[in-house]
Amino acid sequence: MIYDYVSWTGAVFIILAIILSGTGVSGDRMRANFYNEQAADPEGKDRKGRWKWSFIFMIIGLLLSAISTILK
Repeated sequence: MIYDYVSWTGAVFIILAIILSGTGVSGDRMRANFYNEQAADPEGKDRKGRWKWSFIFMIIGLLLSAISTILK
């Protein structure tokens, strides 16, 4: 019961982390996005912020998935 909600919430956080990091695309698309983004933001502040939040979401998602496994 409760582990289903925890499990789904963990999955949502992991999907958000994948979307924010941009790893859900192919390699050539990722490279093109990186160079286009670098031209618009040479200091990389936006990219660093997205990677930080992606890392936080991934950790939360993995912790929730582990908790749901323990609750089963």
